Amino acid sequence: MVKEKIKPVVCGRYTADLDRSGAIISCDENFLKMTGYDLNKLIERGATFFDLVPLEDREEYLDEVSKLQEKGGGAIEHRLVCADGSYIVVICIGINRSENGRNFADITVSDTTASNLQASKYKRSQAEIDFMSDTVGAGLAVYKLYPDGKQDVIERNDEFYRIFRVDNKEDRDSFPMKDAVCKEDVIKLFQTMKTCLKDKSRLDTVIQLKPERGGNWLRVTCSNSEIQEDGSELIYCTFVDVTASRTAEKELKKQNLRFQMIEENSDQIFFEYDVLNDTFTTRSRLVIERCGTGTFQDFSRSNTPQRRIHPDFIGLYEQALKNSLSNPMKGTFDCRTNAFTDDYCWYRIAYVSIANERNVITHIYGMMYSIEHMKEMSGKIAKDKVEIERLSSSDHITGLLTRAAFNEKAAELLAEHYTEGGCFAIGYSDINDFSYVNENFGYEAGDKMLFDFAEVIRSTPGMLCASRIYSDFFITLCKGKDREDVIKTYSERNSRFNKSQKEKYPLSDIQVACGIYFVRSADDDMPIAIDNANLARRSIKGTSDVPCGIYTERMRKKRSHDQAIASQIWSAINSGAIELFLQPKFDLHTREIIGAEALTRWRNPDGSYKLPYEFIDVLENVGYITQVDLYIYEQVLKNLKKWKEEGKKLVPISVNFSRKHNNRPNFVDNVNALAEMYDIDKGLIEIEVTESCFTQDVKNFFSNMRRLRDEGFKIDIDDFGTGYSSLSVLIDAPVDIVKVDKVFIDNIETDEKSRAYIAQICNLIQSTSKSIIFEGVETEEQAKILLGSGHSMAQGWLFDKAIPVSEFEKKYL
Repeated sequence: MVKEKIKPVVCGRYTADLDRSGAIISCDENFLKMTGYDLNKLIERGATFFDLVPLEDREEYLDEVSKLQEKGGGAIEHRLVCADGSYIVVICIGINRSENGRNFADITVSDTTASNLQASKYKRSQAEIDFMSDTVGAGLAVYKLYPDGKQDVIERNDEFYRIFRVDNKEDRDSFPMKDAVCKEDVIKLFQTMKTCLKDKSRLDTVIQLKPERGGNWLRVTCSNSEIQEDGSELIYCTFVDVTASRTAEKELKKQNLRFQMIEENSDQIFFEYDVLNDTFTTRSRLVIERCGTGTFQDFSRSNTPQRRIHPDFIGLYEQALKNSLSNPMKGTFDCRTNAFTDDYCWYRIAYVSIANERNVITHIYGMMYSIEHMKEMSGKIAKDKVEIERLSSSDHITGLLTRAAFNEKAAELLAEHYTEGGCFAIGYSDINDFSYVNENFGYEAGDKMLFDFAEVIRSTPGMLCASRIYSDFFITLCKGKDREDVIKTYSERNSRFNKSQKEKYPLSDIQVACGIYFVRSADDDMPIAIDNANLARRSIKGTSDVPCGIYTERMRKKRSHDQAIASQIWSAINSGAIELFLQPKFDLHTREIIGAEALTRWRNPDGSYKLPYEFIDVLENVGYITQVDLYIYEQVLKNLKKWKEEGKKLVPISVNFSRKHNNRPNFVDNVNALAEMYDIDKGLIEIEVTESCFTQDVKNFFSNMRRLRDEGFKIDIDDFGTGYSSLSVLIDAPVDIVKVDKVFIDNIETDEKSRAYIAQICNLIQSTSKSIIFEGVETEEQAKILLGSGHSMAQGWLFDKAIPVSEFEKKYL
């Protein structure tokens, strides 16, 4: 028998941004070679890891991914769509991580297509073994089912026609099942056949003949074969009269005869052992070609099996034989034999022993088939699993542990050594100005810097284990005599690295920012300990005079507050606790309302409200602000639609949108689609963005704003003058209205310089053909000065504060 080579498993990696619906942001060469994709094209079209899964598999895939995300990562096997449209079967090991408030998944992918093809082949073989072992002799019908649902009868044997009482041979070809079986049972039978094809498994059902056919009960067993060249599949159905069964021995003999054709044209070996005459018989082509005969006299007395079975398995064979001769039974066992090849190969033997009326075992029937490939595959999969685990537990650039492996190793070390005394700490570090090296010297130089830092960590006494969790972010477990010793260890480590990199890159400001969390018990929750160290690192980020940030309870309280806000936002939205408030805008001349600004308020269970600064920044950091923005926007549209239908006065309403929307590819489409869904004039909606949008990806921001203006929306800039944007940028900005922050008018009543400064800013803004509205007008004197300077639009507590929608309706509509 020719052995097929099993291709080695190929492993690749990619990283997905979970806050961007799983968008692929990076991958290695192995992944590109495996799939044929181009990384730049994947990023350009915003491809996500869901796009790599065939459409028909996505529902099941999403269920599995959801389960893994709840556990923080894990492994999943699925089909993957390659660049050319073909499919491969892969095992993915995903590890979730958070970085600076964002969520990512690092995914190791292994191509197991070849192994799965082999597994599928032997899975079908096992189904045939079960079918042969469990099914007694009966009528046989072979059906051919086509992909379009049509079916043909390929063959029916004599026993079939005898059971169905079709005595006239001339009626056989035209014999329909419905003539012999009631309609409900015909439907049940063919439904069983379809399920058999779908599940690739053997299925049984019971049907009854019509009274005119004798009314006998038949057990029908269905099993499918491999897919044919024309795409059809064969279904083998056996029909056993269970009304008055014959002996198991006679039925099994008939079963052997029915599958003689299969035996003579395959590598499967069906056999019969006549116990009383000690004769072994098979019609196997393999046996007859090798031995010249399929019949062997004195089979056991001549120790024929023992001469062909590997010595290690003779005891197993003899025990199976002893058991089968003691009582009627069925069983299977695996062994190595050279009965069919020159070398010892693995075979699986399934058998059933039959007794006569005196309960004496007379015959053993069975089947053998090669499982050599299955054994090779199992060994290969075991080796590949070890390699995958190694790749999944270590960083390919630095050789340090992955985050998941670090969590496990650090917890193990603490459990083992914490009681020995000393001081243990988790350190979280990143390299300031790391992008300088990547941008000016290339990614190879950046990778070399990461490796250098890993080497410094490895060579530092007291560093028990370490991980590069992402980019230039590292975590370590350190042990020292006391807190001062630990701080000194980290400080000296960082200084050594800083000095070495300064020698390589004199014009850079390479510094390590490090946060430390001191472990409090052997069973400290490792992810929380790492987050605590990261909070300490962020507290000193950007300062070079503090060697290490130390975690404090104040940081914990802030983190707990932020976590509570993030965890409660969805229930708050669903329960209506997130409310729309409106602050009116007025004409300074007429004091009539000219519009309103939509603001978000969070109602507490006691009826009070959280202040915006308590939750807006948190939602911005974790990325949930985009969903809240769209929720408030939809509340505005719903109210405009309601007022329109009630014939009320409609005024433009400005809606705040975070700069994070610019990273969402469907932002403009979503805003436009919602307005059209509620049938609202887009001129009534002002898209309000903050000045900080001008400092990040201005090109993309301008593109989105132009598209919105083209659709009929107006664009407002909020808090103008508080950021770092320049008037030169404002000239080209696709903006209609500039909102001047209240900080510029707070002192105009008493300070001549403030009035002059406001006048100059407004002259420059008006020169760019933008309208101006002032925020935070609180006194009549401020309103009078602004009106006297030629300005007519304002909002602030002088006119009204932000109020609930119901109150806004009563006062202004």
